Amino acid sequence: MMEGILRKAKRTAEQGNEVYLEVAREDFKKSCVFLYEKKRAFLRLMFAADERETGGEFKIYSVFSVPGKDRFYIVVLPVEEGSPTFPSITSSIPAAHWYEREIRDMFGLVPEGHPDPRRLIFHDSFPADSHPLRKDWSLSGMDKKEWGEGTAGKVPYRFMEVEGEGIYEIPVGPVHAGIIEPGHFRFSAVGETIFFLEPRLFYTHKGTEKHFEKIGFPEGVRLSERVSGTSSFSHSAAYCMAVEKAMGIEISENAKAARTLLLEFERLYNHIGDIGNMCAGTGFAVGYAKGALVKEELMQLNERITGHRYLRGMNVIGGVSKDIFRHRDDILSTAERATREYKEMMKLILGTVSHVERLENTGILSREIALKLGVTGVAARASGVNDDIRKSHPHLLYDKLLFEPHTMAKGDVFARMMIRAEEAECSLSMIDALLESNYRGDLTVGVRAIPPYASALGYAETPRGSVFYWVMSDKEGRPLRVKLRSPSFCNWPAVPFAVHGNIVPDFPLCNKSFNLSYSGCDM
Repeated sequence: MMEGILRKAKRTAEQGNEVYLEVAREDFKKSCVFLYEKKRAFLRLMFAADERETGGEFKIYSVFSVPGKDRFYIVVLPVEEGSPTFPSITSSIPAAHWYEREIRDMFGLVPEGHPDPRRLIFHDSFPADSHPLRKDWSLSGMDKKEWGEGTAGKVPYRFMEVEGEGIYEIPVGPVHAGIIEPGHFRFSAVGETIFFLEPRLFYTHKGTEKHFEKIGFPEGVRLSERVSGTSSFSHSAAYCMAVEKAMGIEISENAKAARTLLLEFERLYNHIGDIGNMCAGTGFAVGYAKGALVKEELMQLNERITGHRYLRGMNVIGGVSKDIFRHRDDILSTAERATREYKEMMKLILGTVSHVERLENTGILSREIALKLGVTGVAARASGVNDDIRKSHPHLLYDKLLFEPHTMAKGDVFARMMIRAEEAECSLSMIDALLESNYRGDLTVGVRAIPPYASALGYAETPRGSVFYWVMSDKEGRPLRVKLRSPSFCNWPAVPFAVHGNIVPDFPLCNKSFNLSYSGCDM
């Protein structure tokens, strides 16, 4: 029955490994649930687009991928302007819960049947019935009175309340002692034990997706690099991949090798730094210092070979801006030294019983919850979810490299540390392998105009997990819609499940083990 629904769906496009299936409203939820439950597909992202200039409709896109197949099934639902609602799939596919709330905030399309109707992106003072990703919305067109100090237009937010004997609340944030962006955490605790945690983010929403619409595709590379500092290269690589696919161009082997190498550099310096930061969560200062030193050496190498510590300015539409392979000797010598120091650091960390005991059995995230919430990256693999975009959807030169995603079953802080440790060694091995060969082709290939209303997906595996970009051009070949989904957007909702039953002083350690980005989520 369900396969029949997918067969009768209007196949609107098929480009590479992307299949777009337009379905009727009554078949939308059935199609999504069939892919999720029967095909065990991952919900990679879900978003809306204002396509009223082409057919007078909004459209909802749900992007699934089935394990073992390098193919994305994108279920498309048209939504009429006069009836701005769509069937919620959250009750059957919990990973959709934030996506649907985001669609409601940004487009005013209401997910009927969603269990949590509260706002997600916008806070109380943002005017009601204001939806910035609609094409007819502009900041200058808004009534300034709506932003006044009165209550008109405001939408109060109610935190969930937990009742019971001995339960009390501990509010933390949104302003923190460290140099980090704001985020509020409201604990319901019994003594020191965390019974429930509700995080609230999006205090500094930057309107990044709206900015993409106002600039051209080439200029968007610089914006993508600034979504999340520590994943600058991954974001820009995924964005460039999407735009290049929409243009119908393929970059050279030389450029693919450079991007692959720098993606592994970015993973390496982040993983080593994150392992050190977890030492800070237990007061193990020597481990923290050693992690910071190795990370600093690698970031100085980044600057020497690319001109920027965070690898910015390397990606351009059509390839890369610099030939990094002329720095082979510097890369090899630094990688060799980093390998030696990293192994010494891990020997010290794993030999410190007091540190390891704090990590084991702390912050356990079950495989079931990780799958239901669509958790990605280290957090997913530490809970036994064998998913890595480099392997499940090979791109660049990953299909030519021998590696397997590392997984563990326990899902605790120790497992998340050890997944990073294994992946750091894997990255060092891949860096060595990439430096052994010579590659053909120019650094960049010629770009061309994007056809009207062309669309494409781009993706990469960042140190935190998969990042996705979906781009669509307008009738003039400029950005009509740029949707980005960072790994932190998927993983933040999992943190309350991991900290449940732990003591409050262990929350910073649990949080560091996920190492999620406020900025990368609050776009």
